[in-house]
Parts: sequence; C-alpha cells; structure tokens
Amino acid sequence: MIRCLRNNETNNETMQRNTNMTTKPIYSELVKYMGLEKLPKDLCEAYELYVPDESRVLLPHDIYEELLAPYDLSKEQKGYLDEALAAIEADEKVLFFSRFFVWDMCSMRNKYDIDRYTELKPGCLGKYNEAYAFLVMLSCVPVAEKDMIARGIPKSYYEDIPHRMLRLQLSRYKKEGRIDVEDMPWKMNFYTLTIFLLDRFLFIPYAHGERFRLYRSVKTGKVIGICETGCTYDTEGQLLSWGFPDEEENEPEEPDIDDISDTGYFYSTRPAKEEGTFKTTLTEDEEHVTGYYMNPVGYTENKEITLDKNEYKQVLFDGDYMIALHIPEGEGYTPERLENSMRLALDFFKKYYPELDMKGFWSSSWLYDERLRFILSDDRNIPRVQDRMFRYSDGEDGSMLYVHLYKDMKNKLSEAECTSSLQKGARECLRKGIRFMTTGMMILTDEALSGKVYYTQEDKEAYKKMSQSWS
Repeated sequence: MIRCLRNNETNNETMQRNTNMTTKPIYSELVKYMGLEKLPKDLCEAYELYVPDESRVLLPHDIYEELLAPYDLSKEQKGYLDEALAAIEADEKVLFFSRFFVWDMCSMRNKYDIDRYTELKPGCLGKYNEAYAFLVMLSCVPVAEKDMIARGIPKSYYEDIPHRMLRLQLSRYKKEGRIDVEDMPWKMNFYTLTIFLLDRFLFIPYAHGERFRLYRSVKTGKVIGICETGCTYDTEGQLLSWGFPDEEENEPEEPDIDDISDTGYFYSTRPAKEEGTFKTTLTEDEEHVTGYYMNPVGYTENKEITLDKNEYKQVLFDGDYMIALHIPEGEGYTPERLENSMRLALDFFKKYYPELDMKGFWSSSWLYDERLRFILSDDRNIPRVQDRMFRYSDGEDGSMLYVHLYKDMKNKLSEAECTSSLQKGARECLRKGIRFMTTGMMILTDEALSGKVYYTQEDKEAYKKMSQSWS
C-alpha cells in the first residue's frame, strides 16, 4: 500500500530540470544497463525531476568509515564493502543512477512512503551486486542529516537512528556473511532518518490512504468509521480487498518446504469459518452519509449505518497526515507508556515538522487482534493497550503473529518451544481452528490526549456474538 504525498514542483526546480535534462542519461537505458528489476512504478517520473550534481562519490569516505567503525568487521568483510563501494564509484552510469536513488529515497516528495522500494539489486556489478542496496541506503545518512540540521532537530534525536538498523544488519553480516537487504521499505526509514524513538515507541510521518473515513459526533464525541464503496470482506468482517482501481492482489509467500501442514503457512492463512463475502457501499447527500459500520474492536459489520451530517463531522480524510507508530521489542508495553510516547510525538512533530497537520496515530500489528483475548485476560497489558485504539481489519493475515511467537513460518507448531503463556495459548487456539489476524489501528489526537475509548459495550457484544462459534 502506497502512502505518498507529492509536493508541487517549484518554478525554480522546473528551470533547473530543463537546464540539466540534456546532461542526464536516458532512464530506460540506465535501468537496462544496471539490470534492475522491481523498481517503483513512478520512478521514471521522479527521474525527470532529478537535478544531478558533479560529485564523483556515492558516500563521503570519512563518513563511510565513521558509520562502520563501531562494528569491528573482519578484514575480509570490510574489504568486500570497500571494493563494492569503489566498483560503484568507478562506473559512471552506476554512480549516476545510485546518486539518483539516494536523492529519491531522501526526497521530501517520497519520505512518507512506507513501501516505495522493495528490492534494489543490480546485475552489472558481478560479485558486488549483493552489497549494492546496503551501500545505497548507507549513503542516505549524510544526505538526510542535512534535513535534520535544517529543521533544527537536536542530534540526540537522530544520531542513533541508522545504528538501530546497522547493529542488526552488520551482526547478520558477521555471523552469516550476508549483506543483502531484506524488508527494504522498513530499513529505509532508519537510513533516511525519518523514524524517531520517543520514550517507548518509534514514530514516523504517514499519510492516510486506506479506503475508509472517520466521523465524530459533536454531541457525544463518539467516533464512527465507515468504508468507501467497493471494499470486500469475508463473513467475519475481515478485509479481502480495499477495492482500489489498480489494486494488485497480494501474492502469498512461496514456502520453500514441501509439507506446509503444522507450519505458519497453514495456520496463518485460514479463511473464515463460513464461506461468503460482502461488498461495501457508501452513499451521501447534503444531510446524510450511509455506509458499512466499522466496529472499532477490529472488524467491519455486514450492516449499514446512516449518520446525520449535522451531528457527525468527518475528522479523517484521504491524504491526512498521521504519525505511524511502531513497537520495538522489550519491556514497557503499557497504556501509560503509550500515552506518554504519543504526547512526546505530538509535541515533536508540531515543533520540527510544522508543515504537517498530524491528525493522530496509525499502526498495524498482531498485538491489536481482539482474538488475543481468548488467551489474555482484560487486565493484561496487551488488551489494555488495545482498549485505547480504534481497530480495523486491514487485510493482513496471521503471519506476523506466527513469526513473532514461533520464529519462522516454516517452523512446525508441534515442535515450537513455548515458554510464555501467550505462546502456549496461541498454540492451543491454532490447534482448535481459530485464526489470528494482523490488525490496523487509529488513535486520533483528541483521544490520544483524553484517553477516551472508541468502543461501546454494544460493539463488544456484537463481536462476542459473532465469535462464539470459534471457540
């Protein structure tokens, strides 16, 4: 799902672009020369806006040495990276395109895009192809730091950001000899210095682009979500398709094992208990809006609700900026730490990103699934944190839970080492046929500051009634 807002090109940029256009290699020829695949669809458009400079290095070598210094790489592993960087800089075409990639990744036009790049592996560097994506992302650090300085952000906020990812990547490099980049969209956030640790949680700007709206009652403060026309759900209200005109169906991960029974590939992709689907509609006039009700405990009900526009005002629109929240591992996952972190984040982005009118917070995680209450009592931290959220189905399956609890999708559940009550309880539920789902969530600014919950007892009862047959 693309979450990208594109700034308007200024007249000065247009003049610069036209001046430099004749000096730039042809985009298609560069792509062919480098042997690149899986590039962003609109990257050619971004290339048209790119204004090259005369630099002959991808990454200033003193900064390169400084970034790698803490990790005590072996002579052979450090030498391989040195040679790979030299190979990039020795090839005029490769260097040119690589500097463009760095510009694009760090550009404000694309900074809020959560999955723009999925792979960056050339075919023209021989044995150095594997190191290419890592070195390009590493080269983003000094470029992104210029934006931090321009915004007046103290170095204490961002100096460790790239190292949060470097520690993981270089640890794997030292142990396994692998420097290729997995989950590139996530790692880019760290190398472009766009994600910030504020107390317990990580935060990054994000633009709302999923096909639903939120309304708030001017009388009671109640927030109601309704879907746009054309969203498809199964009989348990779990999203199958947002209904975007150009939406591509997610290809399931190809297992590299012959027998998927008793593995995450089996347990994470279960369908609803009952066959069937329903598709949403939305109609509105000057006085009313009618759409399918998004129950804030995490699913969409197969029923329509009509809102009076005199009472209910829309508070979340397509393209509104949110603060994406991510959860590092460790202690302190509590409602209190969540509230404190959100307050810090609202203050931080208001001060240093004043051009972004943040409407609240967004996130997606296996921890938000209401089904976890089959295992955990309401006074545990995971359910208590859930209670702060407007939760909704975002079309993801149960893979995230399986990987977090049982390490790998191909691991057999019967052989999993289960030491926590959550691991044991989830295993029992999976064996009984219950499916788990990754779930999206919103917390608007008003509720983030007030602590008010989104659900009603009626919402809870509706979910309980629907889920009674599962257990």
